[in-house]
Amino acid sequence: MSTVKARRTIATLNLAILMIFVLAELLISYFRFPTPRSMFLVAILGMAFPLVELGILRNRSELTHNGARILATLSVAWNLALPFLLAAATRQFHTHYFGLLIQPVLEAALYFSLAITLTTSAISAACVLSWVGYAADFKPPYQLGELLEATTLILIYFLVGPLIWWLVDLLGKREEQLRQRLEDLEQAKARLVEGEKLAAVGRLASGLAHEIRNPVAIISSALEASASDAFSAEDRLEMSRVAVAEARRLERLTTDFLTYAQPGISSFDRVDAIALVGYILSIARAQALNRKIKFNLLADEDCLLYGNEGQLQQALLNLLLNAVDASPDFGHVSVEVKQCAKGIRIAIENEGPAIPAEAVPQIFEPFFTAKRGGTGLGLAIARSIAEKHGGDLVLERNEEERILFALTLPPISNKVLPTAKEERGFLYGTHPGR
Repeated sequence: MSTVKARRTIATLNLAILMIFVLAELLISYFRFPTPRSMFLVAILGMAFPLVELGILRNRSELTHNGARILATLSVAWNLALPFLLAAATRQFHTHYFGLLIQPVLEAALYFSLAITLTTSAISAACVLSWVGYAADFKPPYQLGELLEATTLILIYFLVGPLIWWLVDLLGKREEQLRQRLEDLEQAKARLVEGEKLAAVGRLASGLAHEIRNPVAIISSALEASASDAFSAEDRLEMSRVAVAEARRLERLTTDFLTYAQPGISSFDRVDAIALVGYILSIARAQALNRKIKFNLLADEDCLLYGNEGQLQQALLNLLLNAVDASPDFGHVSVEVKQCAKGIRIAIENEGPAIPAEAVPQIFEPFFTAKRGGTGLGLAIARSIAEKHGGDLVLERNEEERILFALTLPPISNKVLPTAKEERGFLYGTHPGR
């Protein structure tokens, strides 16, 4: 419980005890003997402090430890004086008013040390005994009933006060132990995360080194062969072409790696998902036509999202080219763009053999590829871009002749923007379905 809530609870409890006390006095006054009005005035005055405290805490969300202790000190002093005022106002010598002294004893146990709690109990006991002595003009014999009542109250003070202090102290120690354990757990978690990061960097570096070593070795061998007189001019020309091809593959590999490792995306803007997909389909159409593969587009209206258009184009192009490469000749690749509970869902489905079950857990890992000549970064880059946009990329279906990847991206509100239909041009080579 926060400091403010604790003080509010204590002030409310003090106020409730005084209200119950006043109600009890009213009942006694009605059925037994009248109670002086001055007692009610003092009781109402006694309610002033908890009411003021509640007013002070009304609009506060935080309270310092010292501030809470100051309020507790004032409350203890006020509640120690109140029974004396009530007893004096009634002009009676009964000690039942001093039952209210349990309030300052409990409050001292909650906020202060054991020594202060015992001191408060001793002050409360002295108040009770002094009133019993005052009632007898400080001359024995004292009334036995009053002595028994005073002794009972004193025992309550000295039993309840230290007991509550011990319980509060025990809870405080347990809370400190729990806080320390949570800190240790956070530190262990941080070390574990740091270790995982280092391990991931190690795996990534190892994969990159492996992928770079092969083309570098080929380029080195090809250049040596092209410069050697032991080979014919035709062979040397072929070796030069091999070196150029491998150099380009190495450049593509490093570009893909830098894209994957990019920490963030610089600029975000409004993007029409359907126009975006239409543009990617038009780019990939040439490669699809060579193998007689057809594209089918099914799209909702007004699919707007917020992101980096260039990065999203790269992610979708990687997915679409993968789908084209995995499809058989004369096959079909279906693209669906629609709104879903999580935002905008772009699903790319192709025909062809299913991805082997043992490879599925690794398909989004960098440098893992089953495609000849691939860098193994296409899906890793696509998922990285999706996550940077607050979305996700998953393999949603993996069956024979039905492999489906779903890219989900957060939407943008259409309330303050033109509709996508108003801004969208024609989609080259595609046909919206709905």
